[in-house]
Amino acid sequence: MPSSPPAPERHFETIAQCARDGIITISADLTVRYANPAVEDIFGYSPDELEDRSLAAVLSDDHASDLEEWLDRFLDTGEKTVDWGDIRLQGRHRNGRTVPLSVSLADFEQDGRRYFSGIVRDVTEQERREARLTGLNQLAQELTDAESTDEICERTVDAARTILEHPIAAIGLYDDDDGRLEPCAWTPEVDEIAEAGRLFATDRSVPWDVFVTQERRVVNDILAETDLEASDTQLRSAVFHPIGTYGVFVAGATERDAFHDEDVDITSVLVGNAYSSLERVDRERTLREQRNELAEKTESLDRLRRINDVIRELTTVLTEAAGRDEIATEVCTRLAASDPYQFAWFGSHDPASDEVVPEAAAGDENGYLEAITVTVDEDEPGSDPTSRAVQTRAPQIENDIYQNPPFEPWRQEAIQRDYRACIAVPIAYHGRLYGVLNLYAVESDVFDQLEVSVLQELGETIGYALNAAERKQAFTSERSVDLAFEVDDREDSVLGIADELGGRFELENLVERGDGSTTMFFAVRGPDSDAVVEWAKKRAQLHEIQLLADRDEEYLFECMLEESTVWSQLQQRGSVVREAVVTSDSARIVVRIPRSADPRSFDALLEEAFGSVELVARREHEEPVMTPEEFEAEFRDRLTDRQDEVLQTAYYAGFFEWPRETQSGELADVLGIAQPTVSRHIRSSEEKFFSMLYEDENEDEDKNR
Repeated sequence: MPSSPPAPERHFETIAQCARDGIITISADLTVRYANPAVEDIFGYSPDELEDRSLAAVLSDDHASDLEEWLDRFLDTGEKTVDWGDIRLQGRHRNGRTVPLSVSLADFEQDGRRYFSGIVRDVTEQERREARLTGLNQLAQELTDAESTDEICERTVDAARTILEHPIAAIGLYDDDDGRLEPCAWTPEVDEIAEAGRLFATDRSVPWDVFVTQERRVVNDILAETDLEASDTQLRSAVFHPIGTYGVFVAGATERDAFHDEDVDITSVLVGNAYSSLERVDRERTLREQRNELAEKTESLDRLRRINDVIRELTTVLTEAAGRDEIATEVCTRLAASDPYQFAWFGSHDPASDEVVPEAAAGDENGYLEAITVTVDEDEPGSDPTSRAVQTRAPQIENDIYQNPPFEPWRQEAIQRDYRACIAVPIAYHGRLYGVLNLYAVESDVFDQLEVSVLQELGETIGYALNAAERKQAFTSERSVDLAFEVDDREDSVLGIADELGGRFELENLVERGDGSTTMFFAVRGPDSDAVVEWAKKRAQLHEIQLLADRDEEYLFECMLEESTVWSQLQQRGSVVREAVVTSDSARIVVRIPRSADPRSFDALLEEAFGSVELVARREHEEPVMTPEEFEAEFRDRLTDRQDEVLQTAYYAGFFEWPRETQSGELADVLGIAQPTVSRHIRSSEEKFFSMLYEDENEDEDKNR
């Protein structure tokens, strides 16, 4: 026959003794009537020490009162106000440590008295895992709102400090410029063992290896498993996790073997969230930059279209303008009427006062030019864009006038008139500064690179127009002035030939070529011709010197000049060098200029070239700078530029002398063209000359009949 089952009491006792969970029976007043051995692992008290004691001794005061209240209500009403399958209480361990508990409770009656038995579990690990999951979920939510790389890194290390058992955590991001990992965010505990977030003294240590290999690494004993010394880091164990190409996350501890598998898994989740957020921020930043760049380009293109329309109109105006005043006025008027410009003015530098004097203005000036004085000091960098433009001969931009402290008077005056950005564009041609064009806008950041380039090209066009107008005026002026200068310092110029070689130098003529270069014809008496050639070859401004003729102890030479020489600049300003004679005792230059031109600018030009000059004579003439008769003017008008160049070169080279000082072949070499071409140009020019001469004579005879 089968054996009979053991008695229930014996059965329960056996199960309770081997159970891993604590089992407790209490009376209605919370007195412990039974406890199994497992309660000692939970509370630190043996079953004998707990029995006949109140359960309140191993519960927090608040939770003991709550449990007593719940049981009393149940006994009075039979109502269970909490889930008896999982009652959460805070226990107290014998060592004072708080123990989170989960209690499954049931009631029973024995001998007319009510008792309660429960299974008690220490849920410390469960709550820790739940807290970690909550922390990870909270981090994921927070990272969705993060807007910058720094914010993502800071929130990630803060979460690591809360979730992991060890509070040391840091993130280093890769710096493209320096080629190394730079600390971005770290927990406060890092400051106790490292400076500025650098957990390792060397750049090429474990974090760098992890970044390069892109492989996670757990180091339980840093000093034993790496080549690092104790002085290189205070960490003794750590988890290193690459954050893609962004950088490396480090969780560390000052003791060995501090991280378990669960910690490593947590860091993987942390880094995964951070990486996803960094990629999102990168994408959003790229999209913002693309949208902003597209908007800026669209705005810039719209503005450039308006500027180009104005420039096209100005080009027509500049070619038809009668003179400097009209050019300056038209430029300011048309630019000031074009968005986003509010005000424009043109000024020139007065060398006598060193001030930039306004010549023309248009737009909302509101007394600005009366309120400011622009002074140019060659020894001090200018505080305002206009003076800097004069000094540097380059555009000067202030894209946010209001942002900088408004200490300078010009800036204060500009802000009061709602100017927010400005540019000063130097107007120059072949090294000569004609003035400065100043534009003001009511918006910041108006003058981007593309717009500055367009305005710079406009400045060059205006400079060319002013030069052309000046030269046109020089040719058509009815009165002119001869200015005679004595040159004291001539060592570094062509005038220094008499000082070094002795004898006499005399300028014969200057011929401006179609490509803008200048040919100089000069005669030297005294030195040997070979010595002159060798001397000239050492001068950077002189090129391709050739001996053209030997005229009774006087040699005629021809050479090319750079555009930057004073001789080329004098021609470009519409003047004529009437005389340039140098001996070992003196050097005299006579320049004929239009009556309307400012002699001071020519004085300044010669001083810049020679260092020290003195105006010794001034003589006015009732004739233009160039004194062509109507016949000559018409003849030149009929010649092409190339024919005019060939005739002038042939004449000053002695081609028309008898006997000829220069043959046609030599002349072709000078001009850099074929000999038949030289002959054809000369014959064609002669035919035009004689046809004009005899046709005019015939016309006069017909009129007299």
